[in-house]
Amino acid sequence: MTMASATTVHSVEEENASWVPMITIALGQMIMSFNVASLPVALGGMVNSFGVPPTTVATGIVAYSMLVAGFVMLGAKLTQRYGATHVFRVAVAVFGVAQTLMTFSPNAELMITAQSLSGAAGAVIVPSLVALIAENYKGRQQATAVGALGSARAAAGVLAFVIGGTLGTFIGWRPAFGILIAVSAVVFLLSFRLKPDEARPEVRIDFVGVILAAAAIILISFGFNNLNRWGWDWRGPMRHSTSLAYLPPRS
Repeated sequence: MTMASATTVHSVEEENASWVPMITIALGQMIMSFNVASLPVALGGMVNSFGVPPTTVATGIVAYSMLVAGFVMLGAKLTQRYGATHVFRVAVAVFGVAQTLMTFSPNAELMITAQSLSGAAGAVIVPSLVALIAENYKGRQQATAVGALGSARAAAGVLAFVIGGTLGTFIGWRPAFGILIAVSAVVFLLSFRLKPDEARPEVRIDFVGVILAAAAIILISFGFNNLNRWGWDWRGPMRHSTSLAYLPPRS
């Protein structure tokens, strides 16, 4: 077989790759986006169910976002070390468990715990999605898959407002998160259609660096979330302290 013929056959194989793995990857993105977009929609219902202030319920939103932002680099390392397919499957299972806790949570504390667990799973799922696309698709299909991943995020946000708002109005806030239990189970089963990839045990994880980076990201996020209440001037009431008063020059 000539080099030109081999190239042609390879290109045809690339273009003929099944789109079932992409459905799995897109659903993995959608369950995360649906969850975080449903939280503001369900805020009023959770306030009434738990009998707590809105700020307490909003803590669940903040916990999810901070954990995703703080530990996404650790998630990328885990994806490299243990393989994107295996890590993705485990993370989706954890996400499904978290959504079960979310759906049946009797109080705000368990709801916040469920969202924290969802955030930890999301920090692993996010980097694994791109790695799975690179593993399952090449060439033009890979570019199409990356575009579809962005579309899945936007579509999940729209569906969360429509479905979550409708269910919240006529039934309650819990069924919106109950849907994610079923979809997570579907994604878990479909993940066995993904190409298995090799683990790289030589990849090392700097746990000290992970903790420092996560702490920095979380503290920065926490600061910006409270910027309206705290203001820009970190000195607060101390800005008028006499310790900063002008002292005349010595004679």
